[in-house]
Formats: sequence, C-alpha cells, structure tokens
Amino acid sequence: MVKVARQLGSVAQETPTGPVFHIAPLSTVAGTLRLLKIRRPDPKRPERGDADFTVTDYDSFKNTHLGRPGFSLIKRTDMEMIELVDPSYDVIAYYSHPTLADVLKLNVGQQT
Repeated sequence: MVKVARQLGSVAQETPTGPVFHIAPLSTVAGTLRLLKIRRPDPKRPERGDADFTVTDYDSFKNTHLGRPGFSLIKRTDMEMIELVDPSYDVIAYYSHPTLADVLKLNVGQQT
C-alpha cells in the first residue's frame, strides 16, 4: 500500500502509526480526498479502516454529538478529534479540529 501511495503523492508527515501522504485530488463519494494515511496494523483496532471528515461548524457538531452513544473525544497536543464507533460497522469515523491539513499547514483547497 505504501508503494502505491508514494505514486499518488509525497509524504507530508511520518507518524508512529504510519505515513500521511499529500496526494493529487482524488474524487470519492464523500468528497475530494487530498490526504491519505496508511496505518500500520494495530491489534487493539481490528476495524477494516477509518475515515476522517471535516465539518463546517466543529463546535456546534461537538456540542450536538458528544455524549451520544458511540461518540468520544480524543485530545492531542495540536488538535482534538471526535471519534465515532458503531459496533455494527467495521470502520471508525473521526472529525478533527483543526483539520490535519491545517495542522500540517498544507494547502488542500476546499474540503468536503
């Protein structure tokens, strides 16, 4: 996977869990993908994958959803994320603030 990702773009950040690539815009049903992270397998996280989403009004989203079943807050030094885990699905969703692109100071254009 990393070999294929290197063909799509350059490494924007190396992390303990795997590299983050800044790739050429790739259209998906959820919007345009510009950052791609290849995560190393984690036995504590058996899900098939995860997706990071950008919300227009993070504070409103946080106030509305945090405390509901499946939603939890993860605080990092330079950002925080709301994690959504639903055991009926084999994936996890994250909503970050500020976005990873902002933290890495990457110009990725309008995100959806």
